[in-house]
Amino acid sequence: MKVHVVSRKNQFRSILLMMVLMAITIVVILKDYSVKELTEVIKSTHPFYLIAGIILMFLYAGCQAMNFFLVMGRLGQTKPYRQCIGYAYIGNYFGAITPGASGGQPAQMYYMSKDKINIDLSTITIFYLVFTSQIVIILMGGLLAIFRFHILSKAPNWFMYILIAGSMVMLGLIIILSALMFSKKVIPFLVKLAIKFGEKIHLIKKPEVLEAKADVLIWSYQDKSKIILKHPDLFIKVFFVTVLQWTAYCMVSYLVYLSFGYREFNALDLMAGQSFINIAVAAVPVPGSVGVAEKAFLNIYGQFYAQQELPSAMILSRIINFYLPLLISFLVYLLAHYRIMKAHNKK
Repeated sequence: MKVHVVSRKNQFRSILLMMVLMAITIVVILKDYSVKELTEVIKSTHPFYLIAGIILMFLYAGCQAMNFFLVMGRLGQTKPYRQCIGYAYIGNYFGAITPGASGGQPAQMYYMSKDKINIDLSTITIFYLVFTSQIVIILMGGLLAIFRFHILSKAPNWFMYILIAGSMVMLGLIIILSALMFSKKVIPFLVKLAIKFGEKIHLIKKPEVLEAKADVLIWSYQDKSKIILKHPDLFIKVFFVTVLQWTAYCMVSYLVYLSFGYREFNALDLMAGQSFINIAVAAVPVPGSVGVAEKAFLNIYGQFYAQQELPSAMILSRIINFYLPLLISFLVYLLAHYRIMKAHNKK
């Protein structure tokens, strides 16, 4: 079974679309602010907190890598932690440039397969990590909505609508992934359905051969899902690492807030705003949620900042928690691709 990654042409198209959305965002959202005004405000911020925010984003990726390390190790295929860091950043890069972050997981599976990790192991690993991540994001958002409801109550109606939609998308994904990982019937049914459809449209010429190969993979996949079910301590470990991961991500907004010299609101207030945005953008099938994330920031964080400083805070937050990690992820992806091509050429 082959796993296809986003082609260079499609990568270029996605990045071009993202740049167009960025340009529209700048024109529409920041039309009332001059570059000079924004630059002056940014220059007045305290760099210590901004650097701390950048460090937290490295921690965010490090937690993703640790979860890869933990799950694959439990499934009997331990890989060096540095290799797991590569999988984390590759997922971040392709997730950022594709609508709804749909390209992140297939890209991770592709590069894991190049490192001789079987498709059944990579699939169950990635399903499990996405499953846990969705649970953590929903739980964090739900708890913060209860304890910081006054923050959410000031959000505009349009944001509440996409927040509800994003919650439904995440809950639906949790249910689907539960079925895919732990049901004995769902995966075999879907595979056989895909083979029959491929045969019907004349894409598959020898369905019986493909079905025999698929049966072996399905058996191995289900065997690994049993291992996960038999070790609930793995979920506890991955869950707490994921909580640390998303806490680090949400804390960036608070550190940016501190960099402007504000002290009125506490960490939970600012983290609540970012947590609500994380859930809301799940319903928006746009690469990197560009445009929507910026608009949501201006609406949610308007209660924390003076109006003239709000756009600068949004720019700094997005640079630290999206654009800089995107650049780093792209560089790691290039290194991983070079390593694999070099190894392939030696054969």
